[in-house]
Amino acid sequence: MKNIFKYLGVALAILMVSCEADPLIYNGNNNPLISFSSPSYNLEIVIDATGSLDVPVNSSSLSSTDRTVGVEVIVDDTTALAGSYSVPATVTIPANEYSGILTIDGTDIAGVDTSALTLVIGLTPGSGFTTGPNATISVFQVCPVDPAFFTGDYQMTHLVFNGFGVPTFGFGTVVTLSNSGGTSRTFPAPYAPDLGSFSAVTWEFGLSCNEVVWTATQDSGIGCAATPANIELSTADAAFGNGAYDPLNDASFTMNLVDDDADDCGARTNVSILMTKI
Repeated sequence: MKNIFKYLGVALAILMVSCEADPLIYNGNNNPLISFSSPSYNLEIVIDATGSLDVPVNSSSLSSTDRTVGVEVIVDDTTALAGSYSVPATVTIPANEYSGILTIDGTDIAGVDTSALTLVIGLTPGSGFTTGPNATISVFQVCPVDPAFFTGDYQMTHLVFNGFGVPTFGFGTVVTLSNSGGTSRTFPAPYAPDLGSFSAVTWEFGLSCNEVVWTATQDSGIGCAATPANIELSTADAAFGNGAYDPLNDASFTMNLVDDDADDCGARTNVSILMTKI
């Protein structure tokens, strides 16, 4: 009996040690997936100056050596002006790390304004790894904004409802805006709470020289039975126009966007929302 307890004690000690620290595990059999951290980003270019964007590039497994992955601009899908952006030809994921940083620089040249143009980039497949989908970057001009402005609690009043006949974020919803860096603002909220109980999503928009520009192709996490794709919220159509703000007064502003951008549920609509600080 004493031996049984002794062996149990040794086994427990081994179990405790094994739980204290997980060793680095390297994937030597399957090709890891290397992909962008998000399908969409904003490259904000300060008026008459420059801007930069750090794009995390993630790997599904570790490696004991640095990994260099090719990066390409998908020219056929890009509308951003040549000379307004600079994309490195490669990105490196350091040894024993799950991610590396791709830094994209922007320059305010003639033709860059508050209306976002798209820069589509992809990772080049290589030996020993597979790559994920392309990323879409909205390139637009911004003006400096007080970092404390347009943060805190705001109440939503939908001026134009979505194609389902309900407010995109619900009736009278109060959201908390946060400064996510530069002139970008984010807030958590579920999509179409009047249609069901859905999980909150973190949404993003940019303050761009008196215009509120919704970040392109943001996934709601909600779909329709007729299609496998989820509903996406995207930048307002040019004919509808972006929202507007006063850089000297953050008491209220308007936010315009496209609900169901890809028409996955047959309800593509430009939506307008009045945001009032409370």
